[in-house]
Amino acid sequence: MRVSERALQDATQEILVRLGEDPANARLAAAAFVGADLRGVTTHGVNLLRLVSQRVQAGMLALPTRLETLKEDAATAVLDGNNGLGQVAASRGISLCAGKAKKAGLGMVVVRNTNNLGALGYYTSQAASRDGVAAILMTNGNPSVAPFGSADPFFGTNPMSIAVPSAGGGALVLDMSSSVVARGKIRLAATTGESIPPGWACDENGEPTTDPKRALKGSLLPLGGPKGSGLAMMIDILSGVLSGSSYGRGLKSFHELDGPTGVGTCFITIDICRFMDPGVFAETIGAYVRDIKGLRKRAGIEEILVPGEVERFKEEENRRLGIDVPDSVARSMDEILAKLGGTVRVCT
Repeated sequence: MRVSERALQDATQEILVRLGEDPANARLAAAAFVGADLRGVTTHGVNLLRLVSQRVQAGMLALPTRLETLKEDAATAVLDGNNGLGQVAASRGISLCAGKAKKAGLGMVVVRNTNNLGALGYYTSQAASRDGVAAILMTNGNPSVAPFGSADPFFGTNPMSIAVPSAGGGALVLDMSSSVVARGKIRLAATTGESIPPGWACDENGEPTTDPKRALKGSLLPLGGPKGSGLAMMIDILSGVLSGSSYGRGLKSFHELDGPTGVGTCFITIDICRFMDPGVFAETIGAYVRDIKGLRKRAGIEEILVPGEVERFKEEENRRLGIDVPDSVARSMDEILAKLGGTVRVCT
């Protein structure tokens, strides 16, 4: 069904407040959840509210989110998420980091003991378009990817996003996992009973598989073999080890009630004006993109796309028509709202 952005955000915010989050944090988190759905990243949007509710009720997610500053100077900070919402930690972390870049030229913030952040591109695009900084965000996750040459999972899908300001007040946004595919797509295939393409995953014995259920018991493959494996390792080190959070096999899945996840994250921001005029930079990026899109196209290709463009097209469509929310997700949100005594509904 199609749901307006405002209605979906109001329902999400009410769920979070009734689960124990404070209103200011709930607004930030709701914007992040809905922002993922706006961009078509439905595996990282309001679909996660069912898991949030389950983890709160099981005592494995602490609300309200209490973000604690452990160390801080002009350019850096170490924060503790205290097992609260990752969306709150990421929203506040990227804002703090962007502010430091504006004052010091560069900013770097790490957060320990947080949870699933959702879609990383939401935060970096906000920083690039709103604050005018280049933004890098990376986070680790529970073991699901086998290091190159291994049959056992050790890394998470360990995504990263990089965004830079572009012409017209927008942003050029890269958002990718260090695995061939995000684990959410494996879960979706397991739910629908569809097979997965060869080259996505291995089974529990380290053998290639197209069966998503066996893949969930086994491991995903790193993007580009040893290259993705190395990228996942470095993201785990900067997000987990450097922040003082969990890493490697010490992380737990947000999708299973095994205890706090121990997720760590790392933000890096760069103030463009320390290097060149921000307007000139943004216009140059616009021209850069136009140059790429003007190249000759291979047979069968209608348009050359740049990072983040598919998500931007989806966001424009969803703003125009309403956000496309699966019926099952909308019903799940209404069930949670009814159980918590909420006054709004998604399904009308």
